[in-house]
Amino acid sequence: MDGILSDLGKRIADRWFAFLILPGVPFAATVVVAWAMAPSGAAHALDVDVLVRRLDALAGTARSTKGVVVGCLLLAGVAVTAVLVREMSLVVNRLWTGRSVLLCRLMGPGIRRRRRLALDTARRGGYASPDRYLPHRATWIGDRFALVDERVAVQYGVSLARVWPRLWQLHSDRTPKVVSAAWDDYAAATVRVAWALPYLVVSVFWWPAAPLALALVLLGWSQGRRGADDFCVSCEAAIDVQLRRLAHIVGVPLPHRRVTTVEGRQIDGILAKGAYLPRTEPPAPPAP
Repeated sequence: MDGILSDLGKRIADRWFAFLILPGVPFAATVVVAWAMAPSGAAHALDVDVLVRRLDALAGTARSTKGVVVGCLLLAGVAVTAVLVREMSLVVNRLWTGRSVLLCRLMGPGIRRRRRLALDTARRGGYASPDRYLPHRATWIGDRFALVDERVAVQYGVSLARVWPRLWQLHSDRTPKVVSAAWDDYAAATVRVAWALPYLVVSVFWWPAAPLALALVLLGWSQGRRGADDFCVSCEAAIDVQLRRLAHIVGVPLPHRRVTTVEGRQIDGILAKGAYLPRTEPPAPPAP
């Protein structure tokens, strides 16, 4: 799943307008308001009368050469901020996947708590939860992504990283749309959280921007959890539906009319093309 996430993460650039430019409009408005209200001090940061007077004064100077230059600088600043936000969204994605050893150590109590909850849920449902299913990453989202790999490996004996590109070629028109929609929701959440940093910088000059930054983080985190769960469910559903077809295409018989771990290992070996198998015999010496 990590390889799939890295590849899909590049699609944020493809959604430049929706993910970056549109959120830049309210950010630009926030910068203008902060610029207008900063001289009035923290006590009058939410004074509407002061804001109206400041904006009227700014509107009067907007027609001048100085106003045009300031406006161009503002647009350029928002564009640069959007580029930085895109890079920050990739950092947010890496944090949410929770693979860092240091982050896992810091979040150790949370990991142990999620493991206890997972074991309790399995016992109440009468399931024998494999150890591979238990949480081991620093975040819930990271565990949810890792769980897809483990569930597919335990159930079918195949590697998700190997079968997914082939299954993607076999999907109907509807399946890619469902998976892409879930991923776009998750990617939009990482961008939303990344936008909180510019608002936090603006809050140094105009404190009401700080609650906006906090709201972006909370909304983004909630949206990220929902999008990650939908994306993982969509990926598993695609594998459940299409894996038998892939077995038929690569020539693996299914005596049980379904893919078991035996057939899964055969499929995985065919897709790996021997790249991960050790050499069993030394190479023959060259002829004299």
